[in-house]
Amino acid sequence: MKNWLLLSVLLSVKPAFSSPSVEMLHWWTADGEESALAVVAEQFDSLPFTLKSEPITGGGGGPAKAILQARAIAGYSPDIALMEGPAIQSWAALGFLNNVNEVAASHGWDKSLYPDIKAIHQYEGNYVAIPLNIHRLNWMWINRKVLNQHQLSSPQTWESLLLALTTLKANGVSPLALGEDPWQIVQIFENIAFGVGGANYYRQAFVDLDPDALNSSETLEALNRFRALANIVGNDLPNISWNQGTKALLDGEYAFQFTGDWALGEMFSFEGEIPDYIECSAFPSTEKGFIYNVDSLAFFTKITGEDRNMIPIMASLSSPQFLLKFSQKKGSIPAQANISVNELSRCQQKSYQDYTHASTKGAAMPSLTDSMAVNPVLQNAVSNELYRYFMDPSISAETLIGHLHAINNEVFR
Repeated sequence: MKNWLLLSVLLSVKPAFSSPSVEMLHWWTADGEESALAVVAEQFDSLPFTLKSEPITGGGGGPAKAILQARAIAGYSPDIALMEGPAIQSWAALGFLNNVNEVAASHGWDKSLYPDIKAIHQYEGNYVAIPLNIHRLNWMWINRKVLNQHQLSSPQTWESLLLALTTLKANGVSPLALGEDPWQIVQIFENIAFGVGGANYYRQAFVDLDPDALNSSETLEALNRFRALANIVGNDLPNISWNQGTKALLDGEYAFQFTGDWALGEMFSFEGEIPDYIECSAFPSTEKGFIYNVDSLAFFTKITGEDRNMIPIMASLSSPQFLLKFSQKKGSIPAQANISVNELSRCQQKSYQDYTHASTKGAAMPSLTDSMAVNPVLQNAVSNELYRYFMDPSISAETLIGHLHAINNEVFR
């Protein structure tokens, strides 16, 4: 009897060699991100492959992108890599990426993808990566319990926001959940810049890096506001990650957090839903708009000296059912326009409404900080200058603008 039982167990176990592993390099390491990653892993349960997750710690994905580049140069790229923005076309131009045209055709991407999202994922007429979702960056996350304790209402303008932050600090309350990571800080600047000048200015100044836009009164005003915020929160920032900041916001240690809706994924992982006392509000702006980031998956060619048929994986990771489940955990909205958001949270439904409105009005803008607007060389150079400006009060706005001009001339000369 024991022998028969042992035999039945052995027969029920799928041999390791029957499911070749597929390596995916990514930077989803926070709790909410790991919940979304689990949805990816579930898709592999019905595939003849085993997912080998390779997480690289580091908010914003900087370390992961560096490791990906080093591995590609050394000749052992992962099978799949998480990517963002212009990097997709750069990798495709170098010949590293498989096209996903077959899957794009089966899902009707020419019609179901938003125009901005479609452009990001194409190179020379081919689709070269799978768009998973759309994150919004110009959010304010507000703990209304903390505001109510100090008789403050949710701010709708920059002036009322500055007053709330100042009042909280004067009352001994830490106003803003913000760590010392450069990307956390610079992300706030792009929210401020959009809030000052709107979509056209943001595009000209921080996507096109137009000299006239950079040297405008709007840039000076944006930098002055950035400095005002620095003066309130100080340059001695805590060493906390963005997800630690979200947890502290939920616990009432802070009143505000200015970050993308990946914060929602953390809230879902902590609370199961958005607590009633948490408010999601667009960052104050003279014009309604949406600053976005997109999580994309790219499939590398000649990974281990042999080509594999990755079509089943591509198809599985681009199905509408999967994309909806993924956004339910990640806090984002699906990248395909044909997916209903009725099952998503109140904040995600608001994000969807604001994105579709902004997209039709030309007010949906790619994030500079999160690798969506410009190439990585420009992104890093501009971000470093803005970070130094925030941390060093001796740097004037005029000096910073001069540095941005110099970067632009150096890269494009």
